[in-house]
Amino acid sequence: MKRLWGLFLAFVMVLGLITGCTNTGNMEPEPTQPDGTETQQPETTPSGIKDPEVEYKDTIVYVTNTDQNVLDGQMNNTNETILRTIYNGLVKLDPETGEMIPDLAESYSVSEDGCVWTFNLRKDVYFHNGKQLTSADVKASYDRLLDKDNPVRYTSTMGIIASCDVIDEFTVTLSTAEPMAAFIPNLLHRANLILDKDYIEKYGTELGLTTESVNGTGPYKLVSWSQGEEMVFEANEKYYAGMPLTNNLIVQVIDNATSRAIALETGECDIADTIAAEDITRFENLEDVKILGFNYIGTHVYQFNCSTEHMSDVRLRQAVVYAVNTEEIVNVLYSSKGETVCTAPLSPGVWGYSDMGEIPYNPDKAKQLMTEAGHPDGFDITICIRTSYDKAQESAEMMVQQLAKVGINASIEIVESAVWSEACTSTYPGEKMSWDMFLTGQAPATCDADGMRRYYTTETAGTNANNYGWYSNERVDELLAAGAKEMDETKRKEIYEEIMHIIWAEDPAGIWINNRLAFFGTTDSVSGFQVDVRKAPDFSKVLIVAD
Repeated sequence: MKRLWGLFLAFVMVLGLITGCTNTGNMEPEPTQPDGTETQQPETTPSGIKDPEVEYKDTIVYVTNTDQNVLDGQMNNTNETILRTIYNGLVKLDPETGEMIPDLAESYSVSEDGCVWTFNLRKDVYFHNGKQLTSADVKASYDRLLDKDNPVRYTSTMGIIASCDVIDEFTVTLSTAEPMAAFIPNLLHRANLILDKDYIEKYGTELGLTTESVNGTGPYKLVSWSQGEEMVFEANEKYYAGMPLTNNLIVQVIDNATSRAIALETGECDIADTIAAEDITRFENLEDVKILGFNYIGTHVYQFNCSTEHMSDVRLRQAVVYAVNTEEIVNVLYSSKGETVCTAPLSPGVWGYSDMGEIPYNPDKAKQLMTEAGHPDGFDITICIRTSYDKAQESAEMMVQQLAKVGINASIEIVESAVWSEACTSTYPGEKMSWDMFLTGQAPATCDADGMRRYYTTETAGTNANNYGWYSNERVDELLAAGAKEMDETKRKEIYEEIMHIIWAEDPAGIWINNRLAFFGTTDSVSGFQVDVRKAPDFSKVLIVAD
């Protein structure tokens, strides 16, 4: 059943991007076209309802652009695609409404002083191995996360939490040293996905690296994992929200967008993520493929590695910013699918966003700054990309051509995900993260401007496990710490506006390119597929009509 892509695009352009995490879900076309005729709608049953007269497939085949580096939310730095299929947190985002709702906790409350949060756990939650979830698992998860002597990737990110304490078998508290405005949003971060206490003790730092070391409470349980190729899951019969409607889930890794589109078109898969603009246009004329567009809080950014010889000089970073025409890049590569030029280091869908305005393309200004920095004839830089990002190579090539006009000789290095993950654990500047710039995606899992704290707080633990570009600005550090706890909303927004001004232009941390939308392709027989604003899919209500 054909989707009318042109109408959807018009809908996006009229409404613009979301202004908060409450506007999420499938952006369906309006029921009528501009000429008054009706748009064709899919002939599927409502999400979550099986028609007894219809035969459904027992397996979802989903193709994605990259594998996970580890199936442990405290260590994973890949994306939100799979983790929430396996694990749950105390709270979650509702993919249909975008509202934050209880998950493993059936309710929660806060003390009068705003420092102690009490969570009452559900009593009907079981791990995939049949063990019941209790407060002991929650405490073990947070004790591991908050252990500064043996830090995991997100120990510093979640440092606003002081401790986790058990009240009884199904009640825990999380405490902070002082009231924190960003406390509950921070619980949406993948680091807060709850692990099995026994598995923490058994597998230690190896947890999440192999099939046998993965044990969650989510809708699907991992059966096998051929890393870099395929994951196989089966439905969790004891899932507290009800057993998923489709028994099996196969996730296949296909990093090339064209190959993913072909897999969808030929029926080799049921759902494909990160559909490229040219494939969206092509699929518009196919009867058995539909395109689903979801709001997304992600951006593409070419981040600076501030530890290299040239990028450690703010004048040369500013020169690169002025020498790159982001509007041209977006118009050529992304605008056809409704994506827009970034006007801040955050997507408009993140709380705390302020419009910084587009930085004008100004090659003369770039040359002036290069001369001031002692490089009037230019300099050499390297740009790292992973082709799993939409139009990564094309955008990098356009950037290389633009930089060449002011004498900056840029070379592109394409790396595999494993090489990138290794570079993100450098123990000193330049050890593994040697590139001057690198393309990455930023989408604060908290849906809050406090998410910048992870990317730009000066690293003190000796690695770049979160601040990949070794960015360091004393004023930014002060403001990020203040913003996390400021309880006055107006003052808090002013704090983040100053932060964004600094990392956008004054002491730039990168070049933000496009505000992204999340596009998925499905066969026409698929219904019930939902994705939240962090691009985390929910497979539990998916139904696929058999051929």
